[in-house]
Amino acid sequence: MSKRFWLVPTMTLFTAIVVLGSFFFYESTVNSEVEQLVREGEALALEGELEQAKATFEEVLVKRPNHTAAAFNLEVVERGLEYMALLNGEDLDKLEYELAQEEGPFFEMIKEQYRLVVATLSIQSEAQTMEDLVELYEKTWESSNEETIQLVEVIKEKIVDLAIVQGLGFLEKNQFTEAEVEFNLGLTYDPKNSELLNYLEKVKTARIDFEEEEQNRIERAMSRAAEEDNFNWTEAGKPLGIYFSYDEEKLVVSGEVKNVGTRPISEIDIHYKVLGEDGRELTMSFTNVTPFVLMPNERGRFEETLVISEMVGAVEIVDCFWTVE
Repeated sequence: MSKRFWLVPTMTLFTAIVVLGSFFFYESTVNSEVEQLVREGEALALEGELEQAKATFEEVLVKRPNHTAAAFNLEVVERGLEYMALLNGEDLDKLEYELAQEEGPFFEMIKEQYRLVVATLSIQSEAQTMEDLVELYEKTWESSNEETIQLVEVIKEKIVDLAIVQGLGFLEKNQFTEAEVEFNLGLTYDPKNSELLNYLEKVKTARIDFEEEEQNRIERAMSRAAEEDNFNWTEAGKPLGIYFSYDEEKLVVSGEVKNVGTRPISEIDIHYKVLGEDGRELTMSFTNVTPFVLMPNERGRFEETLVISEMVGAVEIVDCFWTVE
């Protein structure tokens, strides 16, 4: 057999080996590039560079149309772009619903952007309740995003400011417990805030002063009530005058009484004495005032007829008795 006969198969085999080797080297190189691109695309997506991430995954699929991870990642990034469009258009209700269906680090990044926008819009609103601010804080305080961290500080400041305003409002009304609740709430978010700590001390001092004043007020009120009660029992029934006429042994005695107290009085009796022309006491008697009950500032009358044989010179009131209602 000639050497030339063996040379042709040998060269063919060598050529095939070179071609196959080049092919496998090319494929290996492409695979390495593809996997590197996939990793780069994933990193870009997590950094929020969605357009670049999309372009990277599309490049992978050009080189490897059946690359499962790249196709999946491209679909996720495209959903992310749709969500960012909703976020930029401030269609927040729809975005909140859509994001509630998503999980994973990539969508958590978008959720954080959503929370940042919602919190920013709420902070810019003039009408903010403590509940709104606390809810915003709870949604954002764990974020590591620099913008969100700065926003959290703004929210804390607003919580403290509102706690001071509301606490002082309660303090002005002497609602000390409510004031303490507000100031302590502010300290929950800023424990070393000197203004809040000072106001808490002010609440303690104001409470002591108020309780002392309240006790004094009660004592004064009780004293006034006792004085008033004593006055009603001893001074309320005030005779305004007593008059008489005498003719042929017939003595008619009459007069008026006024209730100068603060409570109704009843069963009012007028005790009087009859004096002769020489000043001697001829007799004593009493009579009832009508109406039976006199309201404060109301007047009543009394009248009685007696038979007296001696000439009457004067009639004098001895005493007046009544019952306080």
